[in-house]
This record gives sequence, C-alpha cells and structure tokens, in this order.
Amino acid sequence: MGLYLDSAGLDDAVAAAALGFVRGITTNPALMRKETADPLRHLRDLLAAVELPEVYYQPTGAYGPPGAAAEEAEEAWSADKDRVVLKLPATPDGAALAGTLTRRGARVALTAAQTPHAMLVAESMGCAAVIPYLDRAVRDLRTDSELIRSLAGLRRGSTRVIAASVKNSGQVLHAFASGADAVTAPLAVLRELLSHPASIEAEQAFAQEYASTAKG
Repeated sequence: MGLYLDSAGLDDAVAAAALGFVRGITTNPALMRKETADPLRHLRDLLAAVELPEVYYQPTGAYGPPGAAAEEAEEAWSADKDRVVLKLPATPDGAALAGTLTRRGARVALTAAQTPHAMLVAESMGCAAVIPYLDRAVRDLRTDSELIRSLAGLRRGSTRVIAASVKNSGQVLHAFASGADAVTAPLAVLRELLSHPASIEAEQAFAQEYASTAKG
C-alpha cells in the first residue's frame, strides 16, 4: 500500500513529507495551473523541496501544438529519471506517447483510466501504473462504479492501480478495499487519516499521566 499527496503546492509537499507516511506526489495540469506559469520549473522546485521517491508529472501541453506534449514529457523526465513518473491520459494519443516513452525506459502511468480496458493497454506497453478517478467514477453513470476492483482484477503483471479523485478518508478505505495499490489525496484528507478523536485523546492521556508521574 502507498499514500501520495495530490497537489502541486510546495508548502503542501513539505507538510506531506513531514507526515512520515507519504511516498510521493501526484500533480496534473490543473493543479500546476494553480501554482505556476512555468510547470517544468515548478517540477524541479518540487523535486528540490522534498526527498520523496516519486513525483508524478503530466505534460500541460497535451492539447497544444503537435509534439508539445512529447517535448515537455522528455524535459520533465530529464529533471530526475529516478524519481519522475510521467502521466499520460488513457486516450489514443496519450497511449501512443506513453508507448514511446516506456520503450525509452521512462516510467509512465496512464491517468484518467476510467475503463477497465486501460489496464490491458497499460500492461501491454509496460506502464508503471494506471490512475483511475474514484469519486468521478462513482458519480459518472458512464463509468463502472466498481472501476478500481475491475482494474485490479484484470491485472496480470506489475502495473499498479493508484486511486485519485479521493475526497475523504472513507474513500481512501474504499479504494484500498477494492484492490488499489496506492491512493493519492489532498493534504487535508491525508491528515484526516490519523485524526480520530479517540487516538488523540489516548495520546493526550498518556502525556498527562507521564507528566503527573514525573512530578510525583
């Protein structure tokens, strides 16, 4: 199991790394747009800000001139070939670029993997992961409501299922129970995982008991 931060914020990245249980960061063009006008430079800033082993980057030029996404992906990968995982949409154009990149040795994830067929394609080209949108799948009548379970059930190799579009801690549990290998979530949701009142009360009680014993 793995937990990731779904954010492009530098402050969020530092805070998530400090939690101790976050494995990496996932970003996308919308998250990048909130933070910067220079996503490639911001990627390098994220890599410098934290020592997390994985940072997922999706080219923001996917809908620009022909070749823009490929050039951006190459530059992003070159920022740190050990830590950067490239995200490409689970579409014909995205898969074509993903195939080229995987053949060159890049780690690639197919994102917006909203159909079980995405696992077949991802495994055929050796992708590191598929990234389905959990909350969106639940709300979209065109999508299998048990999408994560379907993706995990079709897997025969090492392609991981990383659930995104997670809005609360309950959805985190649902994703893992359905077979996800990892979940990426906003900082607030990650903090929510260990914020149960009973756990906090127990921590405070132990501290108070120790303090009173020390005084005695």
